[in-house]
Amino acid sequence: MTSTDPETEPLDTSRLPVHARLRSGTAARLAGLPVTTLRVWERRYGVVAAPKTSSGQRLYTPVDVRRLALLKQLSDRGHAIGTIAMLPLEDLQGLAATAPARNSAPEGLPGVRVVVVGASAGHKLRAAGLEPLQVFETLASATGSSPGPDDPAIASILLAHLPSLQPAVAEQVLALAARWQVEKLVVLYAFGTEVVADSLRAAGATVRRDPCSGRELLRVLGSLQTAGAADTAADRPAPRRFSDEALTRLAEQPSSVACECPRHLAEIVLQLAHFENYSNECEVQNADDVALHRHLAGLAGAARAMFEQALARVAQGGGSVRG
Repeated sequence: MTSTDPETEPLDTSRLPVHARLRSGTAARLAGLPVTTLRVWERRYGVVAAPKTSSGQRLYTPVDVRRLALLKQLSDRGHAIGTIAMLPLEDLQGLAATAPARNSAPEGLPGVRVVVVGASAGHKLRAAGLEPLQVFETLASATGSSPGPDDPAIASILLAHLPSLQPAVAEQVLALAARWQVEKLVVLYAFGTEVVADSLRAAGATVRRDPCSGRELLRVLGSLQTAGAADTAADRPAPRRFSDEALTRLAEQPSSVACECPRHLAEIVLQLAHFENYSNECEVQNADDVALHRHLAGLAGAARAMFEQALARVAQGGGSVRG
């Protein structure tokens, strides 16, 4: 049975009338999304501004469908949906163009120096033609390790293959990556929650679900080499949408919304932004806890970006506030 990969088959909306209005089920099918995922993305991230009919049914344009398809492609490649949900369509198209197609394996990976946690991942890479610098059987066996002071072959990538992704395990992997001073961290896991996976992405890691073949692992490592900082920047929390002054002004101004939500949201965003800055400063000042503070800053930034989306939506009902 052959299935179509939405990343190798670009979505064609050219045949749809410009003024077409599509119901959620049709829009989700055209974008390659389960309709339940579309509803979650709408509720949590406000991915498109599709208007509602009098009966409460959202209607989507061909441009909305194209945007949803790009978000699906990028999230499949490991980008956290919370960090890309509000990007303009042009930025999503540019980001999608930087990632290599899944059906084109890189021919050799010059300069890749990878340390592997997980014996099976090490076997997969060797079978695919890449010899790791070192392979640790388990995360526990790698925990006390670090490169020697005179070791010229410092790793550029840490690949951690984990059977279970728990918060404590994520902290251990981030600490190991900091100790080895790797440029990139790749986490491959079998079971775990998206919350923990997103926390790793917010800290700059590339996260994939198992099963993953050796050739697919080579593609992931190759994309990190060719994309350089582009993928890392895409996984970082979005830049602030509101300045401190704008948040203070929004918290104090009258609102047409008959509740205190605008003020509460503005205060939450302001606190998260300050904690994000605080964690980033701690990362610089406290070398012993770099991984921890990088993780905390990433979580704060991701939370701040989501609350900013909520604040922007609420602010639309009470006047425009510019940051």
